[in-house]
Amino acid sequence: MKSRRDFLKTTGGLVLATGGTWLAGHAHGADAVLGPAELPEGTLSASLLEALPGKVPLIKKSWRPPNFETPVSYFNDVFTRNDAFFVRYHLSNIPEVAAAGWQVKVGGEAVEKPLQLTLDNLKNDYEQIEIAAVCQCSGNRRGMFVPHVPGVEWGPGAMGNARWKGARLKDVLTKAGLRKDALEIVFDGADSGLFPATPDFVKSIPVWKAMDENTLIAWQMNGQPLPHWNGFPARIVVPGWTATYWMKQLT
Repeated sequence: MKSRRDFLKTTGGLVLATGGTWLAGHAHGADAVLGPAELPEGTLSASLLEALPGKVPLIKKSWRPPNFETPVSYFNDVFTRNDAFFVRYHLSNIPEVAAAGWQVKVGGEAVEKPLQLTLDNLKNDYEQIEIAAVCQCSGNRRGMFVPHVPGVEWGPGAMGNARWKGARLKDVLTKAGLRKDALEIVFDGADSGLFPATPDFVKSIPVWKAMDENTLIAWQMNGQPLPHWNGFPARIVVPGWTATYWMKQLT
């Protein structure tokens, strides 16, 4: 099996401002259900079962950025196993992040006490919460849309249900001294584009959602550390919101 480094060689963040905050072994055979036969022309030709390092064979939509869909037979269980969980990225360079040196930074004009948190800080300095939540790409089933629209041609498998464990985002923001006039929390991750001019991929959520009891900085998924392809060392979990807001590999 290829290592992650061989598969994809790669060449940041929580910032708070008055206007925003910155958080700088099962293989399917030929009978696997890949997706509905009525997908647009050209879609099924890209729907090949291929295995990323650490994953079972998934439905490949693109290599760079890596976008892989879960075969629907894995949805027979309540929780989607980690090695079968779909993979979605907007940028192509997905770095290997070592837990020992990783930190997430909390800063900006809207906090009074900027923080730099290690993985041990997240695990030991804050109450640990575990929730069940569905993570679903906002483009799930795009390949089945009529009329056809551009984008990754997902079938019904760009989703999964998991148990997520971590610290409440609100507890971290409170410790950082979040100002009352803060409006948005902005998240950034460690992934990057192929070229220096490629725009960064960042997302934000309003403060009211960031302060929800169930919005987490999660480091565990289904009782195990987050897989590399699903956000290790830590990601945001925003229950009820599509996966585009669930920023991975937080910096």
